[in-house]
Formats: sequence, structure tokens, C-alpha cells
Amino acid sequence: MPTNKKENIIFGVCICAIMVFFMGLLNISIHLGGFNFNSIKTNLIAFPVTFIIAFILENLVIGKINHKLLEKFVDRNDSKNAYILFNCFFIVTLMSLVMTIVGGFLGGDNANTIFSEFFIRWPRNFCAAFFLNILVAGPISRALLNQFQKNNC
Repeated sequence: MPTNKKENIIFGVCICAIMVFFMGLLNISIHLGGFNFNSIKTNLIAFPVTFIIAFILENLVIGKINHKLLEKFVDRNDSKNAYILFNCFFIVTLMSLVMTIVGGFLGGDNANTIFSEFFIRWPRNFCAAFFLNILVAGPISRALLNQFQKNNC
């Protein structure tokens, strides 16, 4: 796990980039009627703006709420895996709630559509993001961070 500000930024950029890219691809593919060249192209165009929004939200708002939740639910004596699991659950829950709404607006949906379809979109986004985080983004980001930490020792 990150031990200083520089490592926190490296870890955050890595995990955010993976999550934003693949969650964007999922949602754009659903919105455009399937996974194809057009959905990949649209995702690549939307990625920079979506990444910046997600990174700022996570660092300025969601991360602070997550930290408070972790203090309440994870004890210092708990395992590293317990910390990772709770951290993933809280971050994914909060970010998927917010980004389901933000993504709808970025995708051109009007407020009525976003909120009327929220309880269809959010559970799908939560489930996909949770497993993406636990199985792909988290392990890759931790591996890259470990490599960075080894090279800077």
C-alpha cells in the first residue's frame, strides 16, 4: 500500500485509469448496443474527461469519506486483506453511486433518464466495478506500486 504522497498518486492514477477505462467501456457498449469499434472509439474520446472527474472526486470527496468509514470498520489488528476488502467495498460503493450519475450526464442523457434508470444502472455498475477492482485493477495497481517501491529503495 502507498506509504507517502508520491506513492499515493501513482497508486491512485493507476487504479483510477483502469477503473475508468473499463467501466466506461462497459457503459458505452451497453448504451451503443454492443461492444464494437465505435464503443472503443467513443470510450477513448471520453476517457480523459471522465478520468479527470473521477480522480478529482476520489481525492477531494470520496477518499475522505472512505477514510472515515475505514476508521470505523477496520481495526489496526485486522489483516491487510480485510483492509483491502473494506477499502474496495467503500470506494466502489461511493464512486459507483456518484459516477453512475456523472456518467449519465457525460453520455448525454437528461436528468429524467439518469434518475429514472438509476436503480437499473447503479447495481450493474457496482457489481462490475467491485469485481473489476478486486480481481484486476487492485492487484495490477498494487503490483506496480510494489515494483515502484522496490526500485526506489
